[in-house]
Amino acid sequence: MRLIATDMDGTLLNSERKIPQANIEAIRYAESQGVTVAVATGRDFTEAVEPLKEAGLRLPLICVNGAEMRNTNGDILSQVPLGYKLYNKMAPILKEEDVYYEVYTTKGSFTADPQKGLDIVVNIMMSTGEFSSYDEVMRVAEERFQEGAVNVVRNYEEILTDDVKLYKLLAFSENNENRLRAKERLLNLGDITVSASASENLEITHRNATKGFALKNLAERLEVSMENTMAIGDNLNDLSMLEMAGTAVAMENGEEEVKEISHFVTLQNTENGVAEAIYRVLGK
Repeated sequence: MRLIATDMDGTLLNSERKIPQANIEAIRYAESQGVTVAVATGRDFTEAVEPLKEAGLRLPLICVNGAEMRNTNGDILSQVPLGYKLYNKMAPILKEEDVYYEVYTTKGSFTADPQKGLDIVVNIMMSTGEFSSYDEVMRVAEERFQEGAVNVVRNYEEILTDDVKLYKLLAFSENNENRLRAKERLLNLGDITVSASASENLEITHRNATKGFALKNLAERLEVSMENTMAIGDNLNDLSMLEMAGTAVAMENGEEEVKEISHFVTLQNTENGVAEAIYRVLGK
């Protein structure tokens, strides 16, 4: 094993959206054995790097589902943006289907409706069953906005300018019919891929911006064979890297589709499943 890529939410992070000490120690052990550990997440760099800073870790980052890759210093290694021509076709579809969305760019993540964004995050977090009370969920959800993980704008046109690259649209709807219809209409546009990191969202990126392609890119840069890589994930936006990795690991709290294609299932994210997987493959 030479390269391990782990998802963040629902995988590396616990219910407090932090990296537990057991996972930190496992990552450091892997590094001591000459293994590169990378994070592969749907988050943008700003939101992805915070838990790593808190944990005292500096890891390569595959951000925005593969639309951007950075080294341990935070330098950009690759970018796969969506073009504005595509965005101008996608935005009307989401509006017509009444699907709320946020935009992820080289300048950060943005919402034009913060209350809607907060309500959706709360609903998703409540559905996981990891929280004891609504107040606890609200506190964690509000931190997302207070910490600047998502910025508020009056409309997206004011930040989608020629000097800003668009990486991803993160769309949400509790209406299954509207959300699925929007997904089908978007896919018909071509040049995009649509995945999900929760049951009620759509993660829309360029078709070449996937965690799988980014993992392959990183492995090539490190001169590592894909046979000597491992990917750990829990949701549908992890499928591409799980399919490409030499060893695929699903979280116990993961989707059934993820478990079906994985070589083994580790413990839940609230039980330090990433640490268990790392030690298992490294023989500790």
